[in-house]
Amino acid sequence: MAIIPYLKPQLYVQSFQDIPYDDFKKQGIKTLFFDLDNTVMSYDEKIISTENLLFLDQLKKDFKVVIVSNSGYKRVSHACIKAGYDFIHSAKKPFKSGYKRALKKASAQVNTSLFIGDQLMTDIFGAARMNITSILVKPLKQRSDHFFTRTNRKIERMLLKKMNKKYPKLLNHSLIAYGREIHGLFKDFK
Repeated sequence: MAIIPYLKPQLYVQSFQDIPYDDFKKQGIKTLFFDLDNTVMSYDEKIISTENLLFLDQLKKDFKVVIVSNSGYKRVSHACIKAGYDFIHSAKKPFKSGYKRALKKASAQVNTSLFIGDQLMTDIFGAARMNITSILVKPLKQRSDHFFTRTNRKIERMLLKKMNKKYPKLLNHSLIAYGREIHGLFKDFK
């Protein structure tokens, strides 16, 4: 049960471009932390697409934007340096150290930050452990997931099933939508 209360994103969306950023700006959010792989670009891409770069550039007008990734320096730097984005590589999410490094790099506060990612077990769990509001996005290209991510998704599925069986009151709309779409669960929920 210890992990389950932490698996509660505020919102689930199809793409990081679907997030109501203006609403979060009105709530005082100043810093956006984005996972890289399968949130901003798929695992099989080497650089962030032009469309996603243009969108992130628009966000930089209102927010500090930092990429926080478990991938190594070579991959993350290649995607971020040329595009002009601050980044944290080898973040070791869900451990707190990567989030603390990101907060320090952005000179950000927990209560004015938002974390956006595609995995419950790393992005959402880690953000919750730091008391950072989080948004879960549909993975860009789930077929490109690496071995560890595929393993995490299997654990996610088991935890969502356990939540449904033992702790159904902890399931929010975001988790139900994610579980239905990504894991084929919760077909009976309306």
